[in-house]
Amino acid sequence: MSLSSGQLALLVEIQRTGSLARAALTLAVSPPAVSQQLARLERDVGAPLVERGARGARLTRLGERLAVHGTRVADELRRAEETAADFIGVHRNRLRVGAPASVTYRLLPDVLAAIRFRFPAAELSVDDILSDAGPGLVADGALDLAVSASYGSLPTVDAVTTHRILADPMLVVLPDTHPLSGETGPLDLADLADEPWASGPPGRPSRTQLDVAAADRGFVPHVPFQTESYDVAQALTQAGVAVSLIPRLALTHRPGTRARPTAAGLVRDVVAIVPASHDHVPLADVLLGHLGEVALSQGARR
Repeated sequence: MSLSSGQLALLVEIQRTGSLARAALTLAVSPPAVSQQLARLERDVGAPLVERGARGARLTRLGERLAVHGTRVADELRRAEETAADFIGVHRNRLRVGAPASVTYRLLPDVLAAIRFRFPAAELSVDDILSDAGPGLVADGALDLAVSASYGSLPTVDAVTTHRILADPMLVVLPDTHPLSGETGPLDLADLADEPWASGPPGRPSRTQLDVAAADRGFVPHVPFQTESYDVAQALTQAGVAVSLIPRLALTHRPGTRARPTAAGLVRDVVAIVPASHDHVPLADVLLGHLGEVALSQGARR
């Protein structure tokens, strides 16, 4: 025996209306169809569930007990519908975005302004996150969309989809007093093997990129100034105490500094991360479209 919510709902309506005909009207089916469904249900259960009389119909003791379960099922279904409606309602106009500051500064303000113009009721928010934190935060539901920087690879996380936005060239930033600052064209990192660097702590993606690139050129970089802030790294370069490797989007063009591309053509990929299924967050696709437009307007390679 396998009871369905529809069969229990039939008993509830017969109990409520006291009539098979009125139950049929409420359920939008014909009276013969109700009689057939009831006969099938009683046959499956193996006992009568409704007593028919001149004044209508009423449930047997077993029918009443089953109707109690039917009422509970109906209440749960109603609550489930309310939960789904609330969830969709909350997410339809909400967009929680996370991005590292070096990406937010150049890419997100214009994008968010465009979304606000098109959707004045949108609830927008942006959190500063680490460059590699996006996949986990989106998978956990803490963010609806993350813009991350990949210096080679991002953590592999189930339930998210990654969209490549642009390739952000890495530039060597030098004090303008440095002997190589007056030259133009790509710079070989080997020419800076003896310089002090400002870069991220060991193991962080930006530092790993520098360590790998330096190893390819036969040296281990000396990094006495450890910071994940590109602004701080450029301030240290401006002070003349370090050189730094900075993505173009994070370049601030501080007075007293010069930027040169790397001979190795180093880049970081800027990517957008969304839930693998994000139909419930329609503004995520809108933001993805605007991010692509901003990237193209800046002449970035996608």
